[in-house]
Amino acid sequence: MPTSDPFDSILTAAGQGAEWAWERLVADLDGVLRGYVRRQGGMDADDLVGETWLQVARGLKRFSGDEAAFRSWVFMIAHHRIVDERRRVRRKPVESVDETVLEEAAPKVGSAESEAVARVVDEELQRVLDRLPPDQREVVILRFVACFGVTEVARIVGKSPGAVSALQRRALKRLEKILGEGGTFLP
Repeated sequence: MPTSDPFDSILTAAGQGAEWAWERLVADLDGVLRGYVRRQGGMDADDLVGETWLQVARGLKRFSGDEAAFRSWVFMIAHHRIVDERRRVRRKPVESVDETVLEEAAPKVGSAESEAVARVVDEELQRVLDRLPPDQREVVILRFVACFGVTEVARIVGKSPGAVSALQRRALKRLEKILGEGGTFLP
């Protein structure tokens, strides 16, 4: 049954298994979701994002809300997957693979120059974000990379909006200090 809101129609179709609707949902969020998972230190971003989408698929028929609530719900699921991964790692450390081996195995896409610039920017951003405490880093990523409001971030991380605002203020002050110390974010 059609609705007046296009997003409701997409959710309904996705809940009924329409491939085009799933493609649309994934296309709208997947890139930002992957960035969030990577910035939060997810060991295997593809695996965590895949687990997130799997849980979304399993719970979609029970979901109710608008597009903003859906985004928030998806990122809350990802947040929980990251927390679960951190717990697993603490219980049973995993031996890491040499990054150069992974890079050599990965398919090459785009020009070498654009990939090099993107990698430098990504590494520099990660280096600066890594100097923040984990809770501040997560708030900054959700607010400024994933573009969530304070209330949505609070719901995702399970804190009050006031606590999220305080974390954001402290994070921005700390970033200002880091960048002022010469932790430049590229010229």
